[in-house]
Amino acid sequence: MLLAVLFVQEQLLAFDINVQLTVLLIAVYAAVLPPALLFPVVCGYVVLDNLFMGSFNLLYTPAMFAAWLLLAVVMRAVRAKPLGVKVAIATAFGFVYGWFFAVPFALLYGFDRLWPYLVADFFPAEVTMAVVGFLTILLLYDPLRKLLDTLYRGVRES
Repeated sequence: MLLAVLFVQEQLLAFDINVQLTVLLIAVYAAVLPPALLFPVVCGYVVLDNLFMGSFNLLYTPAMFAAWLLLAVVMRAVRAKPLGVKVAIATAFGFVYGWFFAVPFALLYGFDRLWPYLVADFFPAEVTMAVVGFLTILLLYDPLRKLLDTLYRGVRES
């Protein structure tokens, strides 16, 4: 069910690929779920996203796996840290995520086309993703974590 929520929210917010709740949801999942559940959800998300978008590519798909799994690992590691740490990581991830794709882009289209791509598309997308990550973690992380923790604890106890 958590995978469905992760995937569907992105499709509903597809008017701008950088306006999404994916960073928030992976952060919340990382705080509550054990790694044996967290990592399959993140990997399933990447597979579904690539299937739905028809974008399986040997350069970009591994970058997606690496970026989202990195976020899950880092957020899992800081799950007991103050909210400010998570906000900072989510904000930075807005920039880091894009860099996972810059190298494949340069390899695919040439390094001479990298700078125009960075200026025209990449930097604006990074800034948008960073702002969305900042705001969603700041405003929604604690209530969603408490809700998921309560729901997950109820499932474990039954």
